[in-house]
Amino acid sequence: MQSQVLKIKIPPEKIAYLKFILEGYSHLVVLTVENPKEGIVSLQFFPSEETLIRKILKNWQEEILLLF
Repeated sequence: MQSQVLKIKIPPEKIAYLKFILEGYSHLVVLTVENPKEGIVSLQFFPSEETLIRKILKNWQEEILLLF
């Protein structure tokens, strides 16, 4: 099964916080920091989990200031 990748931009100081949140969902997402200074991260996941991941990100969008 192929994985999907979603790249997002967040304030750099929120990267660790987002990683902490996503790690609470056991093995749901692999977060990779693409550019720590600009706050660009990629989320790798199975396609079957996309709806859940987008829902989680939407719920945290205002607090973390996510930019899709």
